[in-house]
Amino acid sequence: MGHVVSGRPAYSSKELSSKTWPDLARLFQKPEIGDAWWCWCTFHHVSSFSTPQNKPARTRAERAVRNRRDKENIVKSNRAHGVIVYANREPVGWCQYGPREELPRLDHSRNYQDVAPKDKRVKLWRITCFVVDKNYRKSGVASTALKSALESIRNKGGGLVEAIPVSKTDQGPGYMYTGTVSMFERAGFRMIGPFGSGRTATVVMRKTV
Repeated sequence: MGHVVSGRPAYSSKELSSKTWPDLARLFQKPEIGDAWWCWCTFHHVSSFSTPQNKPARTRAERAVRNRRDKENIVKSNRAHGVIVYANREPVGWCQYGPREELPRLDHSRNYQDVAPKDKRVKLWRITCFVVDKNYRKSGVASTALKSALESIRNKGGGLVEAIPVSKTDQGPGYMYTGTVSMFERAGFRMIGPFGSGRTATVVMRKTV
């Protein structure tokens, strides 16, 4: 997969796999990468912060070690999906997607119940996380990642695609890891309803591919 944005670097993208895992790890360890350095995009893989087998770590440094290990295990067991964006072969962006069963976090939120799809038979996909190298922000990386993720979902049979972008864009990149409403609107998503409120106000948006 590859996309060229006018006046910007030529971006290419690859699917997350055991082979490309080192590239994702390299991206997540770059300076000023937001919460990716300790979260490793594991948040949506679980239904809650902790289980009896996985007690919460006390510090972010401890979480970083645990989450990186967990993410690598999920990737190597083929239970993680995503797209890595490259500029000149260097990983500069990331978008996580996956089927509902792989990313169940939203299903366990009280806020989600009113906007959950009524048709249980539909194949539901989720786009949950974006990470962009600080040197490439506002240069089309996230939009490229979203387009590539949608292509991947379509190639896997398609279905209903769901996202929870932020409706406020003045909070800084650390609070915008789920993407922005305007970016999803440009990709053809429509608003379903509110999800979160306050500083990180989010909405549910969907599109059929």
